[in-house]
Amino acid sequence: MDSIMYVAAATHLFFCPFTKVEESFNVQAMHDILYLKTNISKFDHLEFPGVVPRTFLGPMFITIMAFPFATILSCLQCNKFLTQLLVRAVLGVVVVSSIKHFKNSVSKIFGNSVGNWFVIITASQYHLMFYSSRPLPNIMAFPLVMVALSSWIRGKHSLLIWSSAVAVLVFRSELVIYLGIIILMELFYKRLKLFRGLKLGFLAATTVLTISIVVDSIYWRRLVWPEGEVLWFNIVLNRSSEWGTKPFFWYFYSAIPRGVALSLLIVPFGVLYDIRVARLIIPTLMFVLIYSILPHKELRFIIYVFPVLNVSAATFCNKVWQTRFKPKGIKNVLALFFCTCHIIGNVVLTVVFMSASYHNYPGGYAMSLLHTFENNHLDANYSIHIGNYPAQTGVTRFTQLSNYWTYSKKENLEPGCEELMSFTHLIVGSNSRDNEEMLPYRNTHTVITTVQGFSHVSFNYNTFPPLKIKTKTQIFVLKKNTIKLGVKQNIKKIVEEFKNEQDSEKKIDLNLNLLDKNTKKNKPKQK
Repeated sequence: MDSIMYVAAATHLFFCPFTKVEESFNVQAMHDILYLKTNISKFDHLEFPGVVPRTFLGPMFITIMAFPFATILSCLQCNKFLTQLLVRAVLGVVVVSSIKHFKNSVSKIFGNSVGNWFVIITASQYHLMFYSSRPLPNIMAFPLVMVALSSWIRGKHSLLIWSSAVAVLVFRSELVIYLGIIILMELFYKRLKLFRGLKLGFLAATTVLTISIVVDSIYWRRLVWPEGEVLWFNIVLNRSSEWGTKPFFWYFYSAIPRGVALSLLIVPFGVLYDIRVARLIIPTLMFVLIYSILPHKELRFIIYVFPVLNVSAATFCNKVWQTRFKPKGIKNVLALFFCTCHIIGNVVLTVVFMSASYHNYPGGYAMSLLHTFENNHLDANYSIHIGNYPAQTGVTRFTQLSNYWTYSKKENLEPGCEELMSFTHLIVGSNSRDNEEMLPYRNTHTVITTVQGFSHVSFNYNTFPPLKIKTKTQIFVLKKNTIKLGVKQNIKKIVEEFKNEQDSEKKIDLNLNLLDKNTKKNKPKQK
C-alpha cells in the first residue's frame, strides 16, 4: 500500500523534471558539491548569493545519499541532467519515507485501516506529492517535521526535541511556532518534565547551531548562521512582504483547500468522530493561525499540516467503510459514496494541476531544445546568455550539458547591448518578436525555436473534458547570424569604397575643369 505514494511522487518528477527559482539554491548547491567538490570558489552561490544565505546541510545530506548512483551515471557517461533527476528522486524517497514513518505511527494509534486510508488520500492529492521531490527549504525541513510528529504521537520526547531543533535552527525558523506549541503541550500535561526538556533542548540547540555555523561559514566564506539571517530578514525586518502579500485568512480559504482538495470536506467529521484527532488538529490550526500574521504567504510554507489533516479525513473514511455492510440509512449511503468518490475527484484535480505544471518550466525546456538543435556542435566554442526569466523557470547547472560552451546568467544587461551581441546564442524571455527585448536582434539573430509556457485554464462546457490548459509563447532561443553579418559588413565596405572612388573621380573632373578654364583664361591673344 505504501508504494502508491512512491509511485505518485515519481510520476510528478517524471512529468515536471525541471525546477524553479525558489529551488535554485539547493539544486545548484547539490550540483556543485557533486561536480566541483572542494573547489568552493566556483560554486554558484558565490556569484548569485540570493537575498539571504541558505544552509548547505540539506544539499550535503542528499548528495551523500546520491553520490554512489551519481558515480555510476558518470562512469556510464550519461547526460548530466539525469543527475538532477537522481538527486530529486533521492529527496523524494526521503520525504515519502518520512510520510510513511508518520503513517506507521498513526496506524499504531488509530489502526492499520486508518493508515491505509491515509496513504490513499495522500497519494490522490496533488501538492504534497508534487513538492516531495522539489529541493525547497520547506521540503528539506519536511522529513524532520514528520519525525517530530511521529515522535510526539509515540511519546518519544528525546527524538521530538532533537528533530525539532534541526528543523527550526537549520531549515525553517517559523517551525518554532508549530513544534514549540507541541512541546509546550507536552510540558503542560506533564508528559515531559521541565528539567528534562530544558536539558535536551539546550544540548540539541547547542549541537545543531555549532554544526550549522561551522559548515555554512566554510561554504559562505564568512561567519554565518543562515537560518538566523533568514529569521531576521523575514520576521524582524518583514522584508518578505516585498515578494507579495496575502489577506490574513488566505491559508484557510485558499492554501489548505488546494492542498487537501476534496478531502477537506471530510476533515471536520473526523475531528468530531475521534477526540484523538482533535488533539492532533489543535496545534496544527494554531500554527497556521499564528503564522498568518506574516503578510507574505505561500502554500509551501504550511505544507507540513496536510498529513495531519489527512489523518482526520482517513479516520472518518475508515469509520464509514467499516459500517458498509450494516443496515444503512440515506446518510450512511451518501457518506460511503462521497468517501469513495472523493478520491477520484482528488485524482482528477491532480491531473489538471499536473497538466498546468508541465507547461510551467519554459526555461528548462528552452535549454533542452538548444542542446538538441546544436547536438552536433557540443564541442564548439559557443557562448550562451540565459535571460532572467529563463533562469527562473528551469535553467540550472545540471542543464548545462556541454563542457566546451560557456554559460552566463549575467543580469541587468540592456537588450542589444555590446556584451549581449558578443554571445553566439541568447535565451530571451519574451512573448513576441516585436517586443522591446527582441527588436534589437531582428536583423542580427535567427530564431532557433520558441517555447510555450502556461497561460491560463479555460472552461468550455461544450467539450470533454471541459477544462483546457492554454499556453503562450514565453521564450525565444536565438542564434547569432555570423555569416550574414560578415556579408553585410563586406557589402558596406564595398559601398563605402565605391563612394570614395566616385568622390575622387568627381574631384579629379572638377580639378581638370578648373585647370582647363585657367589655361584658356591665361592663353595669350594672337594678333
